[in-house]
Amino acid sequence: MIDGIGGAFLFSNDAKRLAAWYCDCLGIVPMGEDSECNSIYRTFEYRDAKNPEITHSITWAIMPTEDDLNGKPRTGQINYRVKNLAETLALLQSKGVPIEKTAEYEFGKFAWVTDPDGNKIELWEPAVGS
Repeated sequence: MIDGIGGAFLFSNDAKRLAAWYCDCLGIVPMGEDSECNSIYRTFEYRDAKNPEITHSITWAIMPTEDDLNGKPRTGQINYRVKNLAETLALLQSKGVPIEKTAEYEFGKFAWVTDPDGNKIELWEPAVGS
């Protein structure tokens, strides 16, 4: 039934502030703003594994909400693939972002942080050959 992920959406009471944090701390530069739902978004394109002529995309967006999210628990977590975990962590630490935990497994290196709105973030540097 499901053949892929179409998007990942975060909700925030201050979407512009949160988008600026993701740009500054993780290098996710927004492509634009969607006036219909007031989201700030970025798309990531990739090729179909079975038919490389087909291109797919995943949309990452921060959506404003009127609901008060301050202090409310978040239940999701997004995994972001990074090229070099050590460099990413050094940048985050230089910006005062606490690194909650790191781990290394046969399939790669991981670290966990939280964004300013309380969303859990998992950073993953795939193992060579993954």
